[in-house]
Amino acid sequence: MLEKAKVSFFLASRTITRGNKGITIFTVIVLALIFVQLVLFSSMLAGVTLKFNDLMVDFQTGNVVVEPREEERYIEDASALQKKIESLPQVVGTSARLKTSGNFHYKEKEMGATVYGIDPEDENFVTDLEDAVISGEFLSRPDRGEVILGREVSGGFGALMESKSLGGVEVGDTVEITISGKTREFRVKGIYTTRYFMVDAGAYISRADLEEMLGVQDRDFAQEIAVKTIAGTDEYETRTALLSLGIRENIRTWREFAGILGLIESTLGMIRDIMNVIGLLIAFVIIFVVIYVNIVNKKRQIGVQKAIGIEQNVIIASFVLQAMFYAGIGVILGFVFMRFGLAPYTAAHPVDIPLGSMSLKLDDVEAINRAVLLFLASIIGSVIPAYTLTQKDLLELIWGK
Repeated sequence: MLEKAKVSFFLASRTITRGNKGITIFTVIVLALIFVQLVLFSSMLAGVTLKFNDLMVDFQTGNVVVEPREEERYIEDASALQKKIESLPQVVGTSARLKTSGNFHYKEKEMGATVYGIDPEDENFVTDLEDAVISGEFLSRPDRGEVILGREVSGGFGALMESKSLGGVEVGDTVEITISGKTREFRVKGIYTTRYFMVDAGAYISRADLEEMLGVQDRDFAQEIAVKTIAGTDEYETRTALLSLGIRENIRTWREFAGILGLIESTLGMIRDIMNVIGLLIAFVIIFVVIYVNIVNKKRQIGVQKAIGIEQNVIIASFVLQAMFYAGIGVILGFVFMRFGLAPYTAAHPVDIPLGSMSLKLDDVEAINRAVLLFLASIIGSVIPAYTLTQKDLLELIWGK
């Protein structure tokens, strides 16, 4: 077995060293580009998914959300519950919120949107909404009768659904908000955008204002408590720790709110798989053609090798080794380009997408998986023509008859 392997390796090395250098270089470059394409799309998908996750955690839910018990509308004694949650060492801060649907009216425009009642100082410990303000200022604790609008509500500022918005509200304008049958005027103090549509389609007022409109003032109610934890803390461990404190309200991680993100991720995953199949088919065809042409040009030599007693499997193995060499060099070049070229470049110069700035996230395990698939495509692409032609009779191989 070892001797046969040595013969296969010898034949493969002779073919590579004595073959057309231009074809060898071309084949390696094409396989390197195919590997980059396979890994690049996965890296882009990972980067987009990570961006979606960051937007969800940083601007909407925090890491964990505590909600009322089943069949209860509010969390009672929210301040005491906040203190209990903040006693955990991994908790950075909490924000007790009220939220409801509101009807917004400005000039001739009218629309519905989610309204959050917050304590601005608490909210700043949990989300980065203050940093997302692109016009005006964020709320402060003493503010009453003022509102912060997402760009999908205000309109303008690159809103994705401009026709459904209020049509261009600016800071200082007054909008009417109707909640639970009560209508009040609010001065627009700021407009924000997170580039995440679901967050940008909301509005924030002081918790005291929303308590009055809901008729629950001075009752210390909340409809959700968003919890921010130290970076790297496992959300499920935090939920377990909260349960150990005797908290009986519903505790959900941010992932349980990511329904639409999961749909987007699965769609992108499907596109990734299609692109991978196309790339592997191209690799298969390239290797098939290169090996086939090589074998056709060496038919007489293969006939002589069979005539002197070299087994067919050894000859086939030599061409498989040749294809593996091409794939191996292509994978190495592609990986080096991604690891030390493209990934560091996008980290230093993030790509601007509708969600914000994104850099590629190169997953070594994913890269290994793609390399294995490329090797398999190359092996299959070399075995088929090698087996087909080495099956021919000696006379046909040597004399072409």
